[in-house]
Amino acid sequence: MKKNLTIIFLVTLAALTGCAQRGLYSWGEYERGLYSAYKDPNQVEALRLKLEAHVAAMETAQQKVAPGLYAELGTLYYQKGDTDKAKYYYTKEHDAWPESRGLMNALKSNMERRESAAPDQQAAREEGK
Repeated sequence: MKKNLTIIFLVTLAALTGCAQRGLYSWGEYERGLYSAYKDPNQVEALRLKLEAHVAAMETAQQKVAPGLYAELGTLYYQKGDTDKAKYYYTKEHDAWPESRGLMNALKSNMERRESAAPDQQAAREEGK
């Protein structure tokens, strides 16, 4: 009887271990790409492309994109100078993750403030010439 209980326990343990979840979200190659981009700034574009492909694959598979990935993509676009895409991804992060709404609203607000101040700064520079 004791031997049967041991076998049942081991079979149950093996079954549960085989079904263990690897993690809640798929991060793709994000960590490796981010590390490469920090080591070599020339790799930032490669990070953006890989991250964009990963997000698209997750959306196509109708899986939830990991927290922060939309925001990271938005920041990469902002650094590139594409504020429209940055706002787009910040909005996607805002909608997907309620916890990030305050930060995403602040980032979008700061971008809008800078965009509205840019023409005034440009005009002031031209007057000073």
